[in-house]
Amino acid sequence: MRRRNAKPRNERQAYAKERALAVVATMRREGVSLTVAAKAEGTTPNTVRRYAGTALRQKCPGGHCQVTRFDRIARPLNFLTPKGRVPVTIRDSRIATMMSEHLKAVKKYRNTGDTAALAPFRGKALRVSNALHEFVTDPKALDRLGHAGLLEIEGLYRAVQGTPV
Repeated sequence: MRRRNAKPRNERQAYAKERALAVVATMRREGVSLTVAAKAEGTTPNTVRRYAGTALRQKCPGGHCQVTRFDRIARPLNFLTPKGRVPVTIRDSRIATMMSEHLKAVKKYRNTGDTAALAPFRGKALRVSNALHEFVTDPKALDRLGHAGLLEIEGLYRAVQGTPV
């Protein structure tokens, strides 16, 4: 039987899901076990299984869990456009990773003025719910967003009930 991911019903559960997704990302990035990654992210393996169980595979009952290369767990995220942040729901971890890399490149540009990190995103766009969102790479547009205070991004994940999670 395939495990389904629990849907958060309140702010506390949304934060628990974010931590569970962070555990999955840590397992992929660093190649550590579920227990080690969960401890590093301040959660439990059971919470990870509850909110991101489809991203884990267990070869035999009672055996170690391994993380899949990618997953299709829905994530409410903030996407940066020339007009500011737009809330989107992403259902692919590879796209979420690309959005995170873009955010890192924007932060690097904001802090150093170096546009080289933005080069891989020039001309690329993201289609979500039949809407096309282009990655912001124009320094003038980024400067305009910075002066408006829209580059002060706390994180990639979208706010739930008015509070960032």
